[in-house]
Amino acid sequence: MLLNFWQYTKGYVRLRVTGFSVERFLNMAAYRGVYLWDVERTPEGVHVNVTVKGFKRLKGCGRKTKCRTKIIEKNGLPFVIHRYRKRKLLMGGIIFFAIMMFVLSSFIWRIEIVGGAAVSHETILNFLEEQGLHIGRFKHAVNSREITRELLNNFPEFSWADVYTRGTRTTIMIAESIPQQPVIDRQTPVHVVAAEDGLITGIATSSGAPLVRQNDVVRQGEMLVSGILELGVDTGIPSTVYVHAYAEVWARRYHPIEFAIPLSYTEKVYTGRTTTRRSLQLLFAGNIRVNFPRGGISFDSYDRITTRHQLGVGGDYPLPFILIADRYLEFVPTVRTRSIEEAANMADHIITNRILREFDFGIDIIDRQVELLQTPDALLVKALITTHERIDTQVPID
Repeated sequence: MLLNFWQYTKGYVRLRVTGFSVERFLNMAAYRGVYLWDVERTPEGVHVNVTVKGFKRLKGCGRKTKCRTKIIEKNGLPFVIHRYRKRKLLMGGIIFFAIMMFVLSSFIWRIEIVGGAAVSHETILNFLEEQGLHIGRFKHAVNSREITRELLNNFPEFSWADVYTRGTRTTIMIAESIPQQPVIDRQTPVHVVAAEDGLITGIATSSGAPLVRQNDVVRQGEMLVSGILELGVDTGIPSTVYVHAYAEVWARRYHPIEFAIPLSYTEKVYTGRTTTRRSLQLLFAGNIRVNFPRGGISFDSYDRITTRHQLGVGGDYPLPFILIADRYLEFVPTVRTRSIEEAANMADHIITNRILREFDFGIDIIDRQVELLQTPDALLVKALITTHERIDTQVPID
């Protein structure tokens, strides 16, 4: 691609070579150092591309091989300039456009972050802006190695990072470190207490003195296993020992869920009428948004869908122009009424989603009881979720 661009800049012609010694003509041209490309044999002869300078050196080859050459195409920047040399305004616009493209390509117009799920991209972008990396920054003033070092020093969640710029796009590659397993200090004396209310179904103690048994009801914060042991009571020489109590305590817990589903609701009925308003955001001018001429929105109720597309030349050269399209979809708010069966199905769906969202995967759901109460305007839902889960936690001994 770069070679084609260079040849277009210098200018080249497409020739038709005819005669009885075309192969000899091509060999002689190659021997004299004339670069030929896109050689194609046709019923009319051989078509070949050659630079303007090389074309002048082919005259001797044609005389010696008795071959004739004819120009069938002229391509390249020199021919374009010669063709429009009298249109000064057009040529000035082309030159101005080329200068502007060169200037704009010296700045960063897009920043992409790959990886780094443990830290939000907004947090990373704010940190990069503090380090001097932001949209509109002169790319040759960015110290990628220094920014990489600062990322690793300020975010312990990252094990590796790389910052590189191609064209006008800067990419931040991030790899996260494996979370360290918590270190259990077996030397610190602790009690085991209840983290939640529950009915104990099982307790397995490895150290400490258990204070509760199966089928006991405990409250949050109540001590389950003591880390204080009284020794030597039988010998008459009592002594107190502080240990790191540890136990797995399982309990049955109950979680009430209550909500109401209205029987009357408003639904959006789309009419199919749409309109689109477009605008152009200029990143180099303080994110100014230029709206294209268009009438106002005549819809009373509508949804808006916004799409953004950054213009660019190739994948690595995004430009500081973002084309924004706001699409408006008209709808009519319509009052609907759902049946009791539909409300009951919706209630079951809501309860299932709340269980998936609010309960960890390590918790066993052993029962779900749902009570429905119909009123003139809504369906009242009362659910009781029974779970089996661990409720033990450790607290230091004062």
